[in-house]
Amino acid sequence: MRLESRIVCWEPIDVNDPVMRAAGRLYEQTLAPDERIPWVWIEKSVGGGAKPGGWRKRLILASLEGRAADPQALAGYAYGAFIPGYGGYLCYVGVADSARRTGVGTRLFEAFFKAMEADAKASDEPLPFVIWESHRPGPDAPPADRDLWTARVRLFDRVGGLWVEGVNFLAPNFAADEGDPVPLQLFLRPVERPAAGFGEAKLRGVVHGLHERVYRIDEGDPLYEGTLTPGCHPRLVPAKLAAVATTAEGGVLV
Repeated sequence: MRLESRIVCWEPIDVNDPVMRAAGRLYEQTLAPDERIPWVWIEKSVGGGAKPGGWRKRLILASLEGRAADPQALAGYAYGAFIPGYGGYLCYVGVADSARRTGVGTRLFEAFFKAMEADAKASDEPLPFVIWESHRPGPDAPPADRDLWTARVRLFDRVGGLWVEGVNFLAPNFAADEGDPVPLQLFLRPVERPAAGFGEAKLRGVVHGLHERVYRIDEGDPLYEGTLTPGCHPRLVPAKLAAVATTAEGGVLV
């Protein structure tokens, strides 16, 4: 049963709030170690404001109406930032197992999009897009992981996201400095620039910007070169196509 009308989203203002501790636990439960930054980095976004010209970071929490103060009732979180000169970047979204299929994910995306629009306006800048990443399970992943991926892609489609087909984005491994890079799929929601305005060259620029502005990675780095290869031809397609894409080896990812 979907409960969107009873779901509320808000931004915490006190890092010592017990709900923040619940958010930290949920964060670690919903993300693999190699994908997540230290929670303390996210805590710094709470009540800290934004430096002129700097990132405008947002942590948004969700729960059922009337239960925002109850750590046990925390249903989900979203964290990201408006990056001046680039666009909106949604770093992480997580939903508690008990709140799946209730509309929490949709609410969090909608709240984050509104926050990005407000931050762009406050910065007197356009908001061309909001971009986010997601880890696609490999062909040998258990059925539960593939089912979760399919559900995620449906959510991305529902909130207006498009898949950046043709890009296997390589991100640093946050669990181990010498660990294998983490391959991620990119999804983009056009805002002030229409989808037709994101041709191949523009999308390569968006991917370049993500590496450079978020991960401090530039041309010549193995992660950069392994992502934007000469044979890379990115294009925007419906997000749902990511659920049935095939690997280079022919394994179907569904």
